[in-house]
Amino acid sequence: MEQVEKLTYQGIAPWMIWVAVLVTIAACVGIAAVWKVVQISREEKKRKDDNIKAIAKHIVEISAPDIIKTVVENVKPQFDLLEQKMDEDKKRIEEAEKRSEQHDKALERIEKTLESVDKNIQDISEGFTFLARGTIASINHLRENGTGDMGELEEASRELSRYLTKRPVVPI
Repeated sequence: MEQVEKLTYQGIAPWMIWVAVLVTIAACVGIAAVWKVVQISREEKKRKDDNIKAIAKHIVEISAPDIIKTVVENVKPQFDLLEQKMDEDKKRIEEAEKRSEQHDKALERIEKTLESVDKNIQDISEGFTFLARGTIASINHLRENGTGDMGELEEASRELSRYLTKRPVVPI
């Protein structure tokens, strides 16, 4: 037993060290194998993806003109109808703008006419005032049997004369 004890170092036998080394090597080999499998799996997936992309690209290159033709044939009538409606709307908008411009011009003419009518009404009102003063002065003079003060009658006559000769001519 002494000999067995000599072969150990602090209770660890050499065969245990060799087992630990072999287990470590086996673990490293196992990890390397798993890593290689993962790497192969990734490469295989990439190869399949590349193949699928190549097939899809080929399909698109072959069928794209047919797809475009089909889409154009199916969608073009709808776009043509939409364009026709837009042209009609544009014409209606232009006509509405023309009518609006005509209405604006007519409104301006009406406003000018109303201003002229207002001026004529004011002028007529002023004329009636002078005529009323003259009439009142004549009535007062006659009431006093023509013997009353002629100054009031002369003043009314001058005001009426001034109004009739100096008033502005207002267009209708």
